[in-house]
Amino acid sequence: MAEATGMEIAFWVLALLMLYTLAGYPVVLRFLASFKKEPSFEATTARPPVSFIVAAYNEEKNIAAKLDNLRRIEYPADKVEFIIGSDGSTDATDQMVTRAAETDKRIRFFRLDKRGGKIAVLHRAAEMASGEILIFTDCSVRTDPDIVPKILACFEDPKVGLVSSRDVWVDEREGTPLGQRDYIDYEMTIRRLESRLNSLVSASGSFFAVRKELFRPYGSDLADDFALPLQVYRQGYRVIHRDDLIGYVPMVASSGAELSRRTRIIQAGIRTVIADAALLNPLRYPIFAWQLWSHKALKWLFPFMVIASIIMAIALWAHSPVYKIIVGLYALTAVLALLGFAVKGQNVLSKPFRTANFFLLSMIAVVIAWYRVLTGRKTQTWEPSHR
Repeated sequence: MAEATGMEIAFWVLALLMLYTLAGYPVVLRFLASFKKEPSFEATTARPPVSFIVAAYNEEKNIAAKLDNLRRIEYPADKVEFIIGSDGSTDATDQMVTRAAETDKRIRFFRLDKRGGKIAVLHRAAEMASGEILIFTDCSVRTDPDIVPKILACFEDPKVGLVSSRDVWVDEREGTPLGQRDYIDYEMTIRRLESRLNSLVSASGSFFAVRKELFRPYGSDLADDFALPLQVYRQGYRVIHRDDLIGYVPMVASSGAELSRRTRIIQAGIRTVIADAALLNPLRYPIFAWQLWSHKALKWLFPFMVIASIIMAIALWAHSPVYKIIVGLYALTAVLALLGFAVKGQNVLSKPFRTANFFLLSMIAVVIAWYRVLTGRKTQTWEPSHR
């Protein structure tokens, strides 16, 4: 009986930790952020040189639209440059950018003859850049023409080192994981609150800007949208979110593509936390360490919490009907997740299936990512997600 009581205590402590990981952090964050003023961004007349940086690999389907989107940027032509780096593309990407550069002197192009990965392209581009502000944006992402003044307004605050955008996912198609949109809305809410309270833990990987003076090289196996914010914070600057700075991001088209994408992102994220493990120390970074544990580390431990919870619930099966119900709920979620592979459409009836499916895919991605990290597998090259 004493063993059962001890296990029951452990089970419910774990259950509370799981609940906090899923929903408690935003609640506590919202409460603490309520004591801070909403950020305001004053318009600025400053027009420093800025550099847009785009890494591309076999992007012939997206590059023409991306170049057109960049050309529409409203900023003095002599103050802006568009640096496009090709990671050894084997399709028509290089030729298309080269032709565009011949007619638009703002476009600068380079190619890595040997594939080095996205980070290698970004590092080379940052070295080439002449701008005081580096604006990183993915090839498939579209932005509004008036983004530069909005970015510069944020940097009027000398304590701000990096500005992150809001992701708006577009072009949802049949077969797209529904939970993907729900998750990004959840993520944007957390970023708004973190920005208001202290500093972002991670930025939007599809569109963000940083002071060039703060850019430092980082490992090719790390996540750029995670490593750079941590790097900026360690230098004593804030990382903020601006809600009206929007990146329009095409949704990943299939569950298989989403699993591959999330596994790659989480693997790089885990390595990034390991590389910056000092930021997990609450004695040195009280608020930021709490944010980093809550926003990232606990989420990457969550699948193992679930496994432990299931094992303990089964072991406690005979002690109370509550544990039978919990095991049943786990089983129901698994069935919904598996059926989610077959359910089509985006209606209300399909949402439980698709949400459970996305949750399962995310859990699997975390486990695979941990396996790759612990076995020393590195992902230096990259494939853009199929959009």
